[in-house]
Amino acid sequence: MGANAQQLAVSVSCGSRREWIDAMQALAERVFALAGIDDEQAYWPVLAVREAVMNAVLHGNKEREGTTVVVEYSVDAARIEVCVQDQGEGFDPTSLADPLSQENLLAEGGRGVYLIRQLMDEVNYTFPAAGGTRVCMIKALPTSSAEG
Repeated sequence: MGANAQQLAVSVSCGSRREWIDAMQALAERVFALAGIDDEQAYWPVLAVREAVMNAVLHGNKEREGTTVVVEYSVDAARIEVCVQDQGEGFDPTSLADPLSQENLLAEGGRGVYLIRQLMDEVNYTFPAAGGTRVCMIKALPTSSAEG
């Protein structure tokens, strides 16, 4: 975004359907591009956003009709923060099985939360009083040293 960077804020909600996951990934790619992150650098954090949206749709809202997933982006010169919120029952992120343990290595699922933590610089889960899970992920933006 450079020295004259302006803040960018985007908020979008979608229904809890699998069909929305690809669209939310495309939006994440666009937001990272607007922040000045090239496709190669954006690949992993965009994957983290996709995983968070997928978790919200499939595990949080369980694809229930009438539920929504809200994705909020806040971009400034130093970082991108992405928050994903569902309307599910919530969960305890510390109670999840270790996806790297021998008995879980071949399991089909169970890696989303682990991946998100590995791919982003900071990850926080909160559980709003109104219900659901809100995960906020922060990715620091590379400092611009190519300005001269």
